[in-house]
Amino acid sequence: MRTYPIPFNEEARLRSVFAVPGLNEANGGVFDAICEATRKILDCPIAHISVVEGDTQWYKSVVGIELGRMPKSNSFCTHTIMSGKPMVVPDLSKDPRFETHPMVAEGGPGARFYAGVPLVLSSGQRFGSLCGLDLVPHEAPSDHQMSILIDLGKAVVAALEGIPPKPVEQTEDEDAKSTFITLIGHELRTPLTILFGSLQLQEAVADQGTNKALISSARKSTEHLMGLVETIITYSNASTGELSLNEQVCELEGILQGVCELVLPGVDGELKSITFNEGSLPPPLFIDPDQIKLALHALALNAINHGGQKISLASRIDASGNIELSITDDGTLDENLELAALYEPFVVGGNINERGTRGGLGLGLPLTRKLVELHGGEFEVQAAENSTAAIIRLPAWRMRTA
Repeated sequence: MRTYPIPFNEEARLRSVFAVPGLNEANGGVFDAICEATRKILDCPIAHISVVEGDTQWYKSVVGIELGRMPKSNSFCTHTIMSGKPMVVPDLSKDPRFETHPMVAEGGPGARFYAGVPLVLSSGQRFGSLCGLDLVPHEAPSDHQMSILIDLGKAVVAALEGIPPKPVEQTEDEDAKSTFITLIGHELRTPLTILFGSLQLQEAVADQGTNKALISSARKSTEHLMGLVETIITYSNASTGELSLNEQVCELEGILQGVCELVLPGVDGELKSITFNEGSLPPPLFIDPDQIKLALHALALNAINHGGQKISLASRIDASGNIELSITDDGTLDENLELAALYEPFVVGGNINERGTRGGLGLGLPLTRKLVELHGGEFEVQAAENSTAAIIRLPAWRMRTA
């Protein structure tokens, strides 16, 4: 499993990172001075200014240790950039997110204390962090210490962007907006499609009496749509293309049962239902239940529209302790579809609208992948001769955190 989450707006974030002229690996004395101040404020032997790119992390300045460019799997700052708030971990070995992290677990350098603030460009995108590290646990820093660290982080950004004397020109990232609107627009249409299909069928068989299953699907879809609109309003930012998680401890069983209650017609007009193969239901999870529900509903609707006649939903704990949720149908993928292309970075434009597939895949795939990666998980499609499975894999620490 990956050891880090990926921002929903990762493509837009990277565009902002690469657009800052001062954001290169050439160091300057001002950045070393800021890191030295960070060490003293936090009473840490190590401090650095990190820059998080697509697959790696490098350092604008490091004091107290020698560090070169490293894979993001060795990074703590990939977690810090997920929100605009500081991240403080008094003992990394006791945090479920990091207890098996390569920088923490036995055989690594034995990092224990971390305190960092995200570095936010004038575009609103977060590119890295200013942080302090230690090999022994610490008490959490005081509010006063963290407020100084936040101010030092702002000084880093000001120095990089040239404020003063020449501010970076602030421009709207139209691609970020387009990506956000396209993905979210699809998810707004998903419950509407369920609602509309249920009402159409109910209207067509009105003289035969009421179909309770269709009415139930329509009602649940309406509730889902209302909740989705509220979530988007509360936890998203269209200007930067960002979507934040509203994480909470919740039971997965209710979410899975809700998906299985969908009864809708496929492209052939015949009603399709989803069966639940009860496996190893995990204990309560620390997730955003609305976003996981969105991901599963998108996959279920794709299976209904594009897949075979038999659709099943299953959950299990894999050999590594991670949580797996899968939707499988007995359809097959289009022979012209290259599975490898499904995992490339998402780009708005022709690509998203040309994802003509069968076997449980469709437009919901890019959004599902982003929502899963936002949780620090992985998304995979497995194609067999007589079936297609879409698998959501969530990291084991989401059970331990709960």
